[in-house]
Amino acid sequence: MKLDQKTKALIKRAKVARLATVDQKSHPYVVPVVFVFHENSFFIPLDEKTKTVNPRKLKRVKNIEKNPNVTLLIDKYQNDWKKLFFLMIHGKATLTDAKNSKIMDKVHKLLILKYPQYKKIGIGNFCIKINPTKVTFWNNS
Repeated sequence: MKLDQKTKALIKRAKVARLATVDQKSHPYVVPVVFVFHENSFFIPLDEKTKTVNPRKLKRVKNIEKNPNVTLLIDKYQNDWKKLFFLMIHGKATLTDAKNSKIMDKVHKLLILKYPQYKKIGIGNFCIKINPTKVTFWNNS
């Protein structure tokens, strides 16, 4: 799925999104995430920020392994409601690791550019990759 330039510009400026997955009992699970967009896919690092379990055992990862259908929500709240917008990206998620070193090298560079904090915190060896199947854009203008 190709995105237009306006949508890509909004994605590039956005610093945080919410990732929604579904568990085996069809219960939604939503977490805030950082991300980059590269070659028509979204990449969410499983980084080295403090976690209670190994990144491969995170609930979002286990959910994706059972059901790859996800939604990524990028939004911006403004006090001026004429400037409100959101992008809702439905897609199929997979885990990408160092085996895809060419892609991961590029994704890591993009993450460091977008989030300088990664110069001090490890990005990790895995990313969630989302291939969009449907994108909904809404704004209040």
